[in-house]
Amino acid sequence: MSSVEMPRKDVPPPLELVKSRVEEALPPLARERIEGGAVVIDTRDADRFERGHLAGAISVPSGESAREAHTDEYAKAVEEAVGGRSEAVVLYCGEGNRSARTADALSNEHGFERVSSIVGGIKLWSDLGYPIEGELAAGADEDEVAVGGEG
Repeated sequence: MSSVEMPRKDVPPPLELVKSRVEEALPPLARERIEGGAVVIDTRDADRFERGHLAGAISVPSGESAREAHTDEYAKAVEEAVGGRSEAVVLYCGEGNRSARTADALSNEHGFERVSSIVGGIKLWSDLGYPIEGELAAGADEDEVAVGGEG
């Protein structure tokens, strides 16, 4: 028998698995949803949100590799921000990985019904010429690259 311990719950699942379980929306579709009334949540830390974010976005940071998104407190904060677990929610982060992890937790652990994550995050959004309020912070989000080279 091996003496290697199995990973604990605080070890995030592989990103490929997470992304296979969530709806990822390219920026044009995400923009349509936001214009159609979906609530947009920025999952990055508050400092990055303050420097630049999508118009109308609400800051609800989900922590490094979206670890906070697995907590009941986080789910309640998002529920209060959007008005209920059946409301349409569009999540984003720096490059789309943390928001995908957050979408996975909200959908598959907390019962949110209409959650999507923006492919490429605010970086791709901005690269496509879509407006942001403030300025996009240069470089990858350190919290998103902390595990397995995620960005």
